Amino acid sequence: MDIGPHDTFVARKIEMTPWRKWFAWRPVTIKGRRVWMKTVYRRCINTYVDHDDWSRYEYGDMFDILKDE
Repeated sequence: MDIGPHDTFVARKIEMTPWRKWFAWRPVTIKGRRVWMKTVYRRCINTYVDHDDWSRYEYGDMFDILKDE
């Protein structure tokens, strides 16, 4: 059975929001360490694939923000 080129293409889009301050009221992982009850930075990463979408969050510190700029 030949699947053809139209069956191998998947529409994909990734959007990232800017970093924002967020109070870690629950444990989150930053660079392999668990952080809890502190103010950290968080951004949302939205992924859209073939009419299906999901969000995930990435947590960081001041060095991650400086690295991205």
